[in-house]
Amino acid sequence: MLRRSLHGMHKKVQDEKERRRVQDMAAHKGSTANFDVGDFVLWSRIDQRLPDNKLLGQWVGPFKFYADSELNQTTELLELVSRQRMVLGVEDIRNHRFNDALVRWELQVSWMGLQAIEDSWEPLDVLAQDVPVKVRDYIIASGDDDLSAQLE
Repeated sequence: MLRRSLHGMHKKVQDEKERRRVQDMAAHKGSTANFDVGDFVLWSRIDQRLPDNKLLGQWVGPFKFYADSELNQTTELLELVSRQRMVLGVEDIRNHRFNDALVRWELQVSWMGLQAIEDSWEPLDVLAQDVPVKVRDYIIASGDDDLSAQLE
């Protein structure tokens, strides 16, 4: 009697665990695109930062989705596409902080060619490798002893 009762209880737990596993698999599988050639689609872009460092997305469009093997590739079109994958330069370092969650120093970077709303917090060690002179100049000008210790 006790054995059947325990077996029934374990069966319920195993069934619930399997049900959750299947739900998780379905949730992480992703979904197929629900548009085709000729359809109009919207594109999301980040337009503004909200308090708590959250981003506000804005939908733009509609754009027509199409495929054309005979696409007319002009110089202007190729130049436009190449700008979309541009490498940004550091215009200025605006601020610094210690990120307790990630246990690292971060610098607020203003990027060349972008608006102030697109400034971002980047890891100090990465920036020290990419733009060492700007990082060193900022740290010296900041007068923060804890931050200066990271330079050494």
